[in-house]
Amino acid sequence: MNTKSNDSISMLNALSKLHTKLVGPADTTSVQARIFHEVCIMGILALPVSFIVNLFVGVPYLNIMLISIFLIICLVYYNSRYHNNLNSSVQLFTFFSNLFIPINYFFNAGIAGPTLLLSLLSVVFTVAVMPRRRALTWITFSVISMFIIFYIDYANPDLILNSYPDRAGLFMDLLSSYLATIVCIIVVLSYLIKSQQSENLKAIEASVALREANDSKTKLLSILSHDLRSPLNSIQGFLEILIDFDLEEDERKAIKAKLLKETKGTQDMLFNLLTWTKSQMDGGVKVNLVAVNLHQIIESCIDVQRTAALEKAITINNKVDAEVFVKADVDMLKLVIRNLLNNAIKFTNTGGEIATSSEVSSVTGTLIIKDNGIGIEENKAARIFTMNSESTYGTNNEKGVGLGLLLCKEFTELQDGKITVATSPKTGTAFSLHFPLIPKSISEGIAIDPTMCK
Repeated sequence: MNTKSNDSISMLNALSKLHTKLVGPADTTSVQARIFHEVCIMGILALPVSFIVNLFVGVPYLNIMLISIFLIICLVYYNSRYHNNLNSSVQLFTFFSNLFIPINYFFNAGIAGPTLLLSLLSVVFTVAVMPRRRALTWITFSVISMFIIFYIDYANPDLILNSYPDRAGLFMDLLSSYLATIVCIIVVLSYLIKSQQSENLKAIEASVALREANDSKTKLLSILSHDLRSPLNSIQGFLEILIDFDLEEDERKAIKAKLLKETKGTQDMLFNLLTWTKSQMDGGVKVNLVAVNLHQIIESCIDVQRTAALEKAITINNKVDAEVFVKADVDMLKLVIRNLLNNAIKFTNTGGEIATSSEVSSVTGTLIIKDNGIGIEENKAARIFTMNSESTYGTNNEKGVGLGLLLCKEFTELQDGKITVATSPKTGTAFSLHFPLIPKSISEGIAIDPTMCK
């Protein structure tokens, strides 16, 4: 049973691929072209059947016209599908359709025959595949032609040839023409409906993207108006005190230290803000994936953050295996690690500890940055990697910009990596960076890049 089911699925998949190849892929072929190709294929398959039906109902001489139509359909289909000449193919198809409809009318029972159905089908097809103005021209021509034919039929009924030997043949031809018309109209409408649904979906996606962009803009404006204005006001206040008051040397040193701290914090905020903004612009940032030694790169990042850690008497231990290499972008990885270390220092109490370590699996190298700080509240943990995260003050009233962890997530994923977090108010927070592992057999021959240590 399973074998038959699998064979059926394989056959359906093969037919679906063949159909897509004949009609044209949806992502590279317009809906008008796919409708035209579909109708042509249906005509190519249906006309041989009509040929047999005409022999059966007793009107074999109409097969001369069917053979001509068959050859024309094959020509225009090939011209459109494989030479991308849709406009000329549609024009030829419509021209010959409007030429054969009067011929069919006079030689195939006139108003009693299937010509009206075929004329209706021609109008539907013209509306579906032609530009509006051109379609209007052809429809007007078709309507006027049919009125003229009706008048001729009414005024001179002897000109109409009743080609059917009996009523059974007439009804069989009408029924087959009716079914063909219904099938073609269903196919055309299904393509148009699917196209409309696709356009609606794209419009909804564009609306969501626009809303997200607007939310991001609002977030950035909030940062600029509050998070950056506050430290700049502090810097201004410190400078005014230094200029306006005659302070003792110890007081001046204390104010200079606070001034330096505020300046560094503001610099970090601006750097993250500008980096994130650049990553959102067209073109974004470029990724250069190379073999990176985790121990060396974490050591260089710890050196940058060591002063800030010493101010709070926080110990940072580098326990990363010196032989672990991963595939990453050096500059991006440094930015991510610096943000995570800065975050750990910010939310760790004075005298606390930050530990960095590594783990490896068969294909993944993981860098873990763990602190014993205050952790993240459960209701905030789910939002820390989004624009909806709130900037909060650290244990020494350090101010953040609220973009650091969002940058970490986006830049980690740009490097084909993944970032996860485990946090608790009792044990602190541990961020894990997972990157593709460079096998030891390959990494042994890699020289350490000196720039990682800078």
